[in-house]
Amino acid sequence: MTDSNDEMFLLGRRALMIGSAAAGAASAMPALAAAPTSGLMREQGIPADLASRAAIVRRMRHRTDSGLVFWWFRGRNYAQQGANLTPMCELIFGAIAKIIPNADGSMDIVQFELGFRTAPDSGERAEKLRNPITGDLIDVPFAPVGPTRVHYSADNVVQLPPQIGGSTFTAEHVPELFYRMGDQVCFQTHTKARSIVPGVTDRVLNDMSMICSPAAEALDPRRKIARAWAHGSDVTDYARWWKMPAGMGSQTLRSVGEKVTRYADMPADWRAMVAKADPKMAADPISVLERAATTYKN
Repeated sequence: MTDSNDEMFLLGRRALMIGSAAAGAASAMPALAAAPTSGLMREQGIPADLASRAAIVRRMRHRTDSGLVFWWFRGRNYAQQGANLTPMCELIFGAIAKIIPNADGSMDIVQFELGFRTAPDSGERAEKLRNPITGDLIDVPFAPVGPTRVHYSADNVVQLPPQIGGSTFTAEHVPELFYRMGDQVCFQTHTKARSIVPGVTDRVLNDMSMICSPAAEALDPRRKIARAWAHGSDVTDYARWWKMPAGMGSQTLRSVGEKVTRYADMPADWRAMVAKADPKMAADPISVLERAATTYKN
């Protein structure tokens, strides 16, 4: 059993399943133009009621109406042994998501994810990487994730399929923390997930990120979508394909990213790698949302 890219699907779970925990409810409730604000100093000007906060999260992470969003991330993976960090590789990742609000207040999201790894300080897609801890040369598997479909009920209950790509996931979501930084609004997410793949040891993944938007956009109930940027900090068990011996610590990914609304605005190097790896996707990016689901190999 290979392990293609846990960081990719970790980011997908953040966007699809757990991170916007109140998005379903937000679509069913009107935004409040003058909602009472939180009394916390770090939440100055941010509404205190759950419906408004849910709409803010959805506006920043996805959008409140029907349409497409694209997220990209790039960052570096480190081997973490105690307080020591050793660079392992870099990651450039992209996702296409279709947001489908329903008349009953529920919401569906369909997403396709595709990421590439490079050696540290290299811009070339790597098919092999040197494990910096063991010294072994490792094959880098490549596998898209999705399309994955998730449904939120009108009463804000996420409904996951029994399996995703033949594998099972459990997840624990920590409620978002909001922050006001001058003319920006940010919220912190934390999801602890377990990847259960038949025939191999379970893996634990902690995804923590900070998503930020201009306050004028995030807090405006008339807006359907806000520009957004993200800073990620994931701590996970090693991806299985690294073939890391037991007791070698864990891996962490530090990343930055951006939400855009057009494929053409995704990073040029990612689009070039897509064109080489999947010419059909490059020619018609949205068509991947209609493909048969790939087998999840993480």
